[in-house]
Amino acid sequence: MIQSRLIRSYWKRRLYLRYSPFYEKRFLFRLIKTTVLLVALILIHTAGMMALEKMSIGNALWLSITTVTTVGYGDYSAATWQGRVVTAVFLYIFAITLLAQLAAEFFDYRTLIRNRKIKGLWRWEDMKNHLLIINTPNDNTEQYLLHLIEQIRSTPELEAIPIQILTRKYEKGLPDSISSKGVVHHRGVAENNDNLQAANVATAKFIILIATDATDPISDSLTFDVLSRIRDIGTNATIIVEVSQDINRERMKKLGADVVIRPVRAYPELLVRSLVATGTEEVLENLFIHEDDHMIRLDFFFNEKVWADIVCRFVTADAGIPMAYINETGVHVNPPPNITCSGTGIILLIKATQHVTVKDAENCLL
Repeated sequence: MIQSRLIRSYWKRRLYLRYSPFYEKRFLFRLIKTTVLLVALILIHTAGMMALEKMSIGNALWLSITTVTTVGYGDYSAATWQGRVVTAVFLYIFAITLLAQLAAEFFDYRTLIRNRKIKGLWRWEDMKNHLLIINTPNDNTEQYLLHLIEQIRSTPELEAIPIQILTRKYEKGLPDSISSKGVVHHRGVAENNDNLQAANVATAKFIILIATDATDPISDSLTFDVLSRIRDIGTNATIIVEVSQDINRERMKKLGADVVIRPVRAYPELLVRSLVATGTEEVLENLFIHEDDHMIRLDFFFNEKVWADIVCRFVTADAGIPMAYINETGVHVNPPPNITCSGTGIILLIKATQHVTVKDAENCLL
């Protein structure tokens, strides 16, 4: 029973060490030590062939390499018994064994690195000018991230930018749907300077700080903490922050946020647009609030009007800004200015203080 516990304890500790930075450094040291020892044996054998077999340095080195790699072309070989003993001892017994061990160590190390990258334990030291997404929504995480990343990749200015996610989720690795788009992650809490540094906040080009819960004010407190840590570390990135409470907007901006936006989970496009055209988020957000600028639809018939002329007439009459016209084929948003159109209605952008009627619209087009 005690022996069984000891065995389980040993393997648990070995598994832990396998994914610890200490084990990784020890692993590299062992690789280097084995490589140096192998090279030393090859050089000793080369010197022995030069002394005992009277070979040139090139031929002696060629014999050593072809022998230790078990290629064995047979074009050169030891003729004296002393040379054969040196070959047997230094190459057959030690060097070939070391080469096999080195190959095994190398593949183990590659497997170790691959597992650390998959599990979000790897530090991408050379990553810079990337887009860093900090935190993930608690609900529908994969669906939201996939939609957000698809929007990023479909934006010409961002289609090739490296993307990294800092999140406490995905212990077993990112879903294939996300990782297949060239996205990596570092697993850990964002309220930790070491994790923020591991995700390379200092060298990021863009940082998106997502509210874990779009309706919970506590999310703003956590975001405030992360933002203050980013400021302490230092970065030149454009920082976009989600807030659930409008009262916290100014606090976030004072801490260095370039863009502060409400979480709109159904439309991550708002985040993406604010990345490439800062300020557009205020226009887009404004349209969601009826007390500010908003859209109205006016149904009336008009015929053979140039769109640029329609817009000019409405703006001049202070009757709003035409955004689209409607006809039997559907809604036509922001049509070309020189198009001649007929329709059964117009969609206007008006201010909260404006009141535009169908009669006003008809008078604009007389």
